[in-house]
Amino acid sequence: MALVNSSLLFGGLLLAIPVLLHLVMRQQPKQLIFPALRFVKQRQDANRRQLQLRHWLLLLLRCLAIALLAGVLARPSVPSLALGDWILMGIVAAALLLVGMLAVLTLLQRRGRWVAGGFGLATSVLAVVLAVMLNRTLARDESKSIGNEQAPVAAVLAFDTSPRMQYLWRDQTRLDKAREIAEWLIRQLPADSEVAVLDSRPGGAAFAVDLAAAQRSVERLEATGVPLPLADVAEQALKLTQASQKQRKEVYLFSDLSRAAWTGQSPERLQQQLGELPDVLLYVIDVGVDQPQNTMLGIPRLAGDVLSASDELELQTAVECLGPGGTHTVELYLEEPNLELPVIRDGQTVLPAARLRAQEIVELPENGSQSVRFRVSGLSVGTQQGTVRVAGQDALTWDNTRHFAVEVQQATPLLVLTPPGGIPRFFVEAVAPDEFRRTRRARFDVRIEEQARLPNLPLDDYAVVCLLDPTPLAPSAWETLAQYVRRGGGLALFLGHNADLASFDNPTARHLTGGSLARQWRSPGDVFLTLRDLSHPLLAAFRDVATSVPWDRFPVYRHWGLEDIVPPARIVVRYSNHQPAIVETVSGRGRVLTMTTPVSDPLRTPGRQTWNELPTGDDAWPYVVLVHEMVRYLAGAGGTKLNYLAGETAALPNVRDKHPERYQLFTPLDQPQDVTADEGQVLVRFTELPGAYRLKGFLQQPIVRGFSVNLPESASQLARLEPAALNDLLGGGRYRYARNQDDIVLGVGEARMGREFYPFLLPLLALILGLEHLLANRFYRRGE
Repeated sequence: MALVNSSLLFGGLLLAIPVLLHLVMRQQPKQLIFPALRFVKQRQDANRRQLQLRHWLLLLLRCLAIALLAGVLARPSVPSLALGDWILMGIVAAALLLVGMLAVLTLLQRRGRWVAGGFGLATSVLAVVLAVMLNRTLARDESKSIGNEQAPVAAVLAFDTSPRMQYLWRDQTRLDKAREIAEWLIRQLPADSEVAVLDSRPGGAAFAVDLAAAQRSVERLEATGVPLPLADVAEQALKLTQASQKQRKEVYLFSDLSRAAWTGQSPERLQQQLGELPDVLLYVIDVGVDQPQNTMLGIPRLAGDVLSASDELELQTAVECLGPGGTHTVELYLEEPNLELPVIRDGQTVLPAARLRAQEIVELPENGSQSVRFRVSGLSVGTQQGTVRVAGQDALTWDNTRHFAVEVQQATPLLVLTPPGGIPRFFVEAVAPDEFRRTRRARFDVRIEEQARLPNLPLDDYAVVCLLDPTPLAPSAWETLAQYVRRGGGLALFLGHNADLASFDNPTARHLTGGSLARQWRSPGDVFLTLRDLSHPLLAAFRDVATSVPWDRFPVYRHWGLEDIVPPARIVVRYSNHQPAIVETVSGRGRVLTMTTPVSDPLRTPGRQTWNELPTGDDAWPYVVLVHEMVRYLAGAGGTKLNYLAGETAALPNVRDKHPERYQLFTPLDQPQDVTADEGQVLVRFTELPGAYRLKGFLQQPIVRGFSVNLPESASQLARLEPAALNDLLGGGRYRYARNQDDIVLGVGEARMGREFYPFLLPLLALILGLEHLLANRFYRRGE
């Protein structure tokens, strides 16, 4: 407990005044004359006892009044968290006083041994309870942090610097509002205080050398695209306070209190840390807007990051609004290809010009969303950087623009290896129809070779290698295929009657196929493909027509069995008998798809039974789509991913003799920096900023490559936490909430000075004075 005016406690010496009044104003008992002396004596004794009781009670009330007056003037205060304990002790003390008075009365009035003993025992028990409670409260040593508002503190200012803090309200972002309050707060701190500034970026922090340095750190705060969860920031701030030797410790957490900042975080660890640091005062400074409004774009979804020159660019995104809806225009821009750009001119980065290629008008309901789809054709060969934009401005501008990148290539080189006498016609027509090849609109540039020439073929010249019903391969051939896949190639194995168990019984073959080749399965025609799980990218083309694909019209009479399939291999498609039909295996930077039945058998094969009717059934469009999507999926197996989320490591394949070893990297804001390819890849690990990243190199001629980075959609979620949810996260009563400087002044003053008993003692003093006045008038009224 701390006292503001401890010297006024000497006012308790005025207790002598009621004692003197008691001695001076003491009345003598009246003499009464009765016929019988016995009755006179009884009346005399009763009158004396009654007067003694009244005088003692009045003396007690007067003493209590003076003691309470001295206590009120001294203004005692306790830590806010201990206020309940002190109030409870006050109640126990009042009960102790009442029971003690009753015990004294029973002794004076000689009510009996058992009654007096019972009240005496109750008095003793209450006295012990009060002593224990007082000892525990004082043992916490919490009072040392209160009573002096100007004592130096160790303050940690923790800021939520997520992209949401760029929300503009009254010409001020939420981060600017937090800076303003923080700079004011630093100026209010007592002299010799220590201040540390912490934000949502990963990394450590320390106390500044002085308050001016702390203010400069606040001024330099910027939003980050990869923020830590707010619970982690609060934990770091609490831990940082323990590095200071200051007796008083405070943490100020600045945030817009959006629910997304806490999503997925378990509050138990933070609440445990708060419980272990009871001497640290936590303040939550809310700089958010009560009813935010925003129009945002979702992350663009592309049909593929790599396209053929004959393909259309297919892009889909979602437009969503928080608050009132309305009519919005969504625009798609593509940059004009220019091998000379980007370049630095007069200290400025000059970028290719962007041209509007498509636009859509959408009508959004209140708090609703709508999907937007674009199709753009006639793309130039090379890396294309583009943006999708919502025309106009709102309070949060960064999510009105989303970035994407695609690489447009000439027809993808595809190598098809056939066994002796093999007929690849069905397969080739599915992936590159003859009409498309003649008009140069085919996505794949198909080259057909006999399997026997495999050791002499330059596999790295092809994005995909397909083996149609391969004959037994030598171990060296398996190793050649394995090395090709590890370097980023795509391999498709379609097993048929030429396969045998002995050829696949080696570690390399099992690694590529994902399992062990077992016996052949036969059926009379009641087995067919089933697509139960369409989550795999290979099956994306079937998602909209999943229930209308007539797979049962294309029976499978024979297929191989694959057993012992373990991760990273996975089953993509099964037969109706639950056996694996298509198995995917990832090896290095490439992928392998193994299909356990052939895709090139004619309807009638001389000398043997046809294995299936997939390519020869009536209206075999499911076969065409499946084979085409398999090859297309494998064509992207070289690690060509061009669209990333902030914080992910971008990895672009860098093929020797096709790409340079050194590049200049142009990021959305920073100056260009040198990047060197390593082990066939260009790695860019610093992708915190959203926007277009460009790689410019030279190999006989300028080569421009690149990728795009977007912030996750959760960064646009502005829905706020309810007060009850904040209590669940931090624990009710363990923090103080403020929205402006006035709230901080009240909260900080109360925490540093403690909760005063003045509001509780003053009514009690008035009550005791009233009782004293009432009893004095009753005891001393005329005629008694």
